[in-house]
Amino acid sequence: MKKWQFILASTAMTTVLIAPIAEASTYTVEKGDTLSKIAIKHNTTIALLKEWNNLQSDSIYIDQKLIVSKKQNTSNDTNSLAPSTQNTTTAIKPSATTAKISTYVVVKGDNLTKIASKNNTTVAKIMQWNGLTSDKIYMDQTLIIRKEELASTGPIVSLTGPSSSGTTGGSSVGTPSQDILNANQEIAAQLAKEKKIQTAPSMKNVEKYTDVIKLANSLLGTPYVYGGNSVDGFDCSGFVNYIYSNAGFNIPRKSSLDYFMNDTTIVANPVPGDVVFFKNTYIPTISHMGVYIGNNQFIHAGSSGVEVSNLSYEYWDMRFVAFKRFNVVK
Repeated sequence: MKKWQFILASTAMTTVLIAPIAEASTYTVEKGDTLSKIAIKHNTTIALLKEWNNLQSDSIYIDQKLIVSKKQNTSNDTNSLAPSTQNTTTAIKPSATTAKISTYVVVKGDNLTKIASKNNTTVAKIMQWNGLTSDKIYMDQTLIIRKEELASTGPIVSLTGPSSSGTTGGSSVGTPSQDILNANQEIAAQLAKEKKIQTAPSMKNVEKYTDVIKLANSLLGTPYVYGGNSVDGFDCSGFVNYIYSNAGFNIPRKSSLDYFMNDTTIVANPVPGDVVFFKNTYIPTISHMGVYIGNNQFIHAGSSGVEVSNLSYEYWDMRFVAFKRFNVVK
């Protein structure tokens, strides 16, 4: 049975009327764009672009609409926040444009394709609305599955929900804090079992690593496809599997979590060609991987396709777990 959750004043279905309090300018992403280029072009910062557009990484895709500036209204009208030990009510002032948002709570067996099909939308839109960097999801996660622009001149609308639990309208929103704690313990236990590699790969495998990186760079811009393992599109583990296999390594096709737990060992001093793992990108445990290419950078299949990212970037730095090496690499 589907678990539906709509936010606002109805027992079964709720609608949120969200009125902007700032005038926003938008920009449509073009081929070759990065957040850095867009920020420079529009005299703003990457941090503000991420905040305005609810981005959780620096991944963007062609034709994506981004807010690139916000001008605050000078109206003397104010929004009110009514504190309570049980509930928090925020009064939102209406304007000419509002958004109707519908949400869905993920159940066992769901994936973004199924959810998109059920709700007459697309995977790309669900990922955009929810700031997802991958199309993998977890049970009890609350997803926006519809966002419609409406005209509204109605009264002020209140959003009410228990402030202590982080829920809205009395319905539970996925807050996997305990799951994250459990995942962290599992990851730490796995790394503690491994004998850290202190040496570099053999010269033969270093040469193969060179082929891995050359092939990876040749695939920059290849689109992201869930479960993808070909030049038509990749997901993160499919990308690693493809480039390693084509460089001569016998690497089975598995998930990033499976690679982390069963096929790799932590390294003390990573070299270009080793793999890097991340946690809590869409589920609390290991959920993303890429190939280290040196200079604190890695190449990976992100939500906008194959790209190079920097490990010092806050999003990746917060989710970094370890550099590892496939066990077949000696």
